Amino acid sequence: MSKYESLPTATATPVVAVATPLIEVTAPATLSAGYTFDASLPDGRIFKVQVPAGGVTEGQRFSVPLPGDLSSSTPLVGEGGATLGGGPKYHWKDALCGCCNYGICHPSLWNAMICPLILMAQVATRMKLNWLGSPAEGESWRNTFKIIVSIVVVHYVISGILAPFKPDYEYDEKSGEMVQVGPDAPLWVTIVNNIVSASFGLYSLIVMIKVRRSVRQRYEIEPECCGGAEDCCCVFFCNCCTVAQMARHTADYEQRRAVCCTSTGMPDSPPELKPVMVV
Repeated sequence: MSKYESLPTATATPVVAVATPLIEVTAPATLSAGYTFDASLPDGRIFKVQVPAGGVTEGQRFSVPLPGDLSSSTPLVGEGGATLGGGPKYHWKDALCGCCNYGICHPSLWNAMICPLILMAQVATRMKLNWLGSPAEGESWRNTFKIIVSIVVVHYVISGILAPFKPDYEYDEKSGEMVQVGPDAPLWVTIVNNIVSASFGLYSLIVMIKVRRSVRQRYEIEPECCGGAEDCCCVFFCNCCTVAQMARHTADYEQRRAVCCTSTGMPDSPPELKPVMVV
C-alpha cells in the first residue's frame, strides 16, 4: 500500500485572478511532484489537483488553475444570493443514519423528527424545485416553502376538526359492564378524515421520493441498494433519516448555521466572505 493512499481530502479556497481562474490549495501531506489528490471547495465540489514541480510540504499553500468543468458549475444558492454549499459528487456526504452528526440540538434534526415535510420543503427550495418535487419554472421555487407549509397546516387543522370522537361510556350496575351512552361519530366524518390523512400521506411519500431523486441526479449519486427502488424504500421505511440526509448533503453546516423556519433552513443573508488575492 502506498503511503499516500489514505490521505484526507484537502481544502481549497477560490482566488481572484485576472486571466486564468486559480484555486489556492492547502497540501494535506508532504507530496512529490506529479502526485494527484482530491481537493474540495467550501461548497463541497471536489476536483483533482496535481502537485507542481518541486513537490509540496504538509500545510503548504499553492495555486493551481481552476478546472474548466468546475468553473462552469454552480453551487446551490438561496435567497439574497446566499451560497448554501453542498456535499460532494458521486457519493453522499454521510450515512443515512448520521442524523446526530451535528449534535442532538441541530435544527435540521428537530425538523426531521417533528415535521419531515418542513425540512423537505427547505431542501426542495435549495434545489429550486416546486411544491410537487419537479423542477420549478422561473422563480416559482421561491414559493415552494410557503406552499408546502400551508399544506401541512391545512392538513393538521382539518384533521383536528374532523378527528372522529369516541362516544361516552358509563358503568351499568345491573349488567356489570360499560354501556355506550353517547352517539358514534357520523360516518361521513370518519370517511372524510381518512381521505384527508391518506391524501397527505401519499403526497408526502411521492414528493419526498422525487426530491431525493433530484438530489441524487444533481450530485450524480448512484443507488447503493434496491436498484431504482432505493429512493422509494428509504422514504417509505424512514422518511426522517432520509430527509435529514438530504438536508446535510445540500448545505454546508460546518460553515453556516442552520435555522428552523427559513425557506432554505439557513440564514437568508450571505455570509461575509474574505477573498484571497494572489500577487
